[in-house]
Amino acid sequence: MFESRNLMSNLITFRSSDAKRIWRSQIKNRDGNQCVYCGSSEELTIDHVRPLCKGGQTNSQNCVTACRSCNQAKGSLPVEQFLLFRT
Repeated sequence: MFESRNLMSNLITFRSSDAKRIWRSQIKNRDGNQCVYCGSSEELTIDHVRPLCKGGQTNSQNCVTACRSCNQAKGSLPVEQFLLFRT
């Protein structure tokens, strides 16, 4: 299971760029290296479930793995609204 508390304490010893890369890798590993919206394993990015512009935070509870296509299509939409449009 993904434990953000342990990961965050371990990241303190890394350079910022390394910490960010490791954190992103852990998010992708947690989500099975697949887009949580469509299941693709191509061009994976990190998506904020609740967008930053709507008060979302950059933490492991609000970030998921998404392919570039889904991430761009979702944009700043709430996840519920995005999922309605996809079906």
